[in-house]
Amino acid sequence: MSFKSIAVFVDPSPAGAARAVYAVGMASRHGAHLIGIFVVPLMSGGSTAESFVQGRQAVAQVVAGHRFKENNAIAAAKRSFAAACGREDISFEFRSLHQIDVDDSVALNSLHADLVIVGGSRSQGLPSDWSAEALVLATGVPFLLLPEPWTGSHAAHVLVAWNASREARRAIADALPFLVGAQSVTILVVDPQNNPRHGEEPGADVARYLSRHGVRVTVEQVTSQGEPVAKTILAYAQRHDTDLIVVGAYSRPRTTQMIFGGVTRSLLRDAAVPLLIAH
Repeated sequence: MSFKSIAVFVDPSPAGAARAVYAVGMASRHGAHLIGIFVVPLMSGGSTAESFVQGRQAVAQVVAGHRFKENNAIAAAKRSFAAACGREDISFEFRSLHQIDVDDSVALNSLHADLVIVGGSRSQGLPSDWSAEALVLATGVPFLLLPEPWTGSHAAHVLVAWNASREARRAIADALPFLVGAQSVTILVVDPQNNPRHGEEPGADVARYLSRHGVRVTVEQVTSQGEPVAKTILAYAQRHDTDLIVVGAYSRPRTTQMIFGGVTRSLLRDAAVPLLIAH
């Protein structure tokens, strides 16, 4: 089992370059087609003098100058992405989206991938009015968030945050190629006594399910001892050299804020390792 179509949002920052390298390595390992998506930065508003330009010809020159800069930015991003892909000889394509035209294009360009890779909270490569959370809701596609900086290349030790919810189960299904290929997978159950959905052996049933897929899996039950659940998960991940955390976006009805509140929101903000979220 493997990913066959991976999309990655790239940008000119060092984090964007590292993200592209990570995505190329993953595509190479899975024999996947890689789609690089570049959101072209707005080139207007760079000079105060441009605000006072008058006359059709002068305005046309300003517009042409912006278009020239945008084309250069696209060309540079395409060269960089193609060079990274060329080092691994993978199948790939490059797409560019303009900030002023994105609207649903960001979601539509994500819909046909098995996985979408974006950056952490500081440099995602996404348009300014989109977030990974919003795209998960809009597409149903799992997103992998790479923190900045992240230099790892392979998810050898994976932590699955399990709360016996539909979202956690969806995350496991979406992450199965990672789980099958990992050296070790830990099902982490926090405060199992507080959740009757776990049954008599919290985590045991999902561990057996994964073991039938050939996953090398263990179950750990921990108590939060009054600490936030997200903090408990992250502390465990740090102690055990985790390369990837898999989590379902905990669903609570009606609003995005509620759906991505609490544990998931804290993990998105504070995770220092890659985080796969699904909903």
